[in-house]
Amino acid sequence: MRPRAFPLYTSCMQVETLAQEAPQPQFTPLGASLKVLLVWPRFPPSFWGFEGLLDMIPEDSASPPLGLITVAALCPPSWTLRLLDHALEEIRDEDYLWADLIMVSAMHAQRADTAAILARARQLGRRTFIGGPWASSEPDLLHAMADHVLVGEAEEVFARIAAELEAGTARSLYRVDEKPDVSCSPIPRYDLLQLDKYTLMSVQFSRGCPFQCEFCDIITIYGRKPRTKSPAQLITEVETLRSLGWRKGILIVDDNFIGNSKNALALARDLAAWQRERGYPVAFWTEASIDLADRPELLSAMVEANFICVFLGVETPSAEALHGTRKFQNLRGDLIEQIRTIQRGGLWVVAGFIVGFDSDDETIFDRQFEFIERAAIAWAMVGMLQAPPTTPLYERMKREGRLHQKADLTSNFSTPNFLTAMPLPVLMRGFCRLLTRLYEPETYFHRCVRSLEVWETKDCQRPPRPGWLGTLHGFLRSVWAQGVRSDYKRSYWKYLWTLFSRFRGDRVKLFYGSHSLLAAHHFLLFSRYVVAELERDCRRIEAEAQGSRSPIPSPKPAIDVPRILPVAQ
Repeated sequence: MRPRAFPLYTSCMQVETLAQEAPQPQFTPLGASLKVLLVWPRFPPSFWGFEGLLDMIPEDSASPPLGLITVAALCPPSWTLRLLDHALEEIRDEDYLWADLIMVSAMHAQRADTAAILARARQLGRRTFIGGPWASSEPDLLHAMADHVLVGEAEEVFARIAAELEAGTARSLYRVDEKPDVSCSPIPRYDLLQLDKYTLMSVQFSRGCPFQCEFCDIITIYGRKPRTKSPAQLITEVETLRSLGWRKGILIVDDNFIGNSKNALALARDLAAWQRERGYPVAFWTEASIDLADRPELLSAMVEANFICVFLGVETPSAEALHGTRKFQNLRGDLIEQIRTIQRGGLWVVAGFIVGFDSDDETIFDRQFEFIERAAIAWAMVGMLQAPPTTPLYERMKREGRLHQKADLTSNFSTPNFLTAMPLPVLMRGFCRLLTRLYEPETYFHRCVRSLEVWETKDCQRPPRPGWLGTLHGFLRSVWAQGVRSDYKRSYWKYLWTLFSRFRGDRVKLFYGSHSLLAAHHFLLFSRYVVAELERDCRRIEAEAQGSRSPIPSPKPAIDVPRILPVAQ
């Protein structure tokens, strides 16, 4: 997915409402001095939630609600704001009752907690307003849960919405069709966050992606023309975080940082100069398309700016599947060589992979495993193909009569929400075998070592600077949970010895190698739980199909994965 006031203006951007389609409810004016509770719902545990790792370090959440604190910066100065991240603290009835308005931003994965929050607010007679990716993709569903729903991006319309909320003329549903100029976006209200509770802080440089991947909702929600902030604007946000005492890593949350490669290069160069002047105070992570390998000047500038890690959407080694899903940017070169170019250029690569494309057969699981091993990608997120609402894939599945309309999609670990070309039990069991092989302890730790071997760090790169107390706390918890109590303790100590004996002279590799050590407690346990749940689902689907003699099983609603058990009982 800003502490100073930012000038707001009334935009001429077109805002469509349902005023002509249905009678608008009458809302009580909230006045100019309203109190607003901004709520970030809890995510269920996930691959990138790092729940197992968080059990061993002082922080409680991976990253903050950037969208919500951006909306907070758009609110009039006369409003009193409180932010509540449900990952960090419970929401009490007193919190709801304090507020005149409950504002929620949510992704689809947060829908269960979002629904509960909206329902409780309504029971207590509080007004509710929701926006964010879930509201933009399924507004009709959210319209039944909340008093006000915003579809689209808020920057150029929120001044008008705020005035209507105050006056009692607000609509129940706002649709923003045009994409705002993000250079007008204010500095997020980082001062509202409990900064010490997060492992990473987030900033955003661009929105949108130029590509046309069939399964991706980024292009339908944010558009195919990447819009960027100015380098000075982004650097001001980073400076704001520094002024608040932030010294850990910063995630640039763009869905494709290099979507506008010209502007990304300008930012990287300015960030590099800023880092040199200040002694490299922060390290950056981001996400990019694999054609970064074909842009050596940009890759070099990113490394000089102290980018350390990049997430790549590799998806599959199958050219047929890439072509079928319209991910043409991954067909322009040898994927392994492109990954190796990025690793040699100075970035540690993590990546996402998908099985279940129409052209996939039963060989895809071995092909994916072999590819990930060859590429030396330690953190490989592998999931089953899903068809999110608004995507071209969703529309195609609907046209072909393959969409499970009532499926409760949550993540790539859920049963697919459409009729797959591969028999569903074959797909699910093949996926389970792949996940098990990837996160078998010896295999995982060996891949971690290989990822450090092929990664050519540069002299200008610096790791994040966590406090020594937090580092000591994490190490001691890791030794107890992983080195003493876990069933993979022999692999743990073997990897730890290899890490310090071979890479102790490289601070960057040592930092991320140690991070991979702690992350094992998340990836290994989480993958086991997912496999057990999917195997249970598979047996149920087979039993249902046999009982009804139907070739089209109804998928179970999403996997409900509990938080990883605390490491110290």
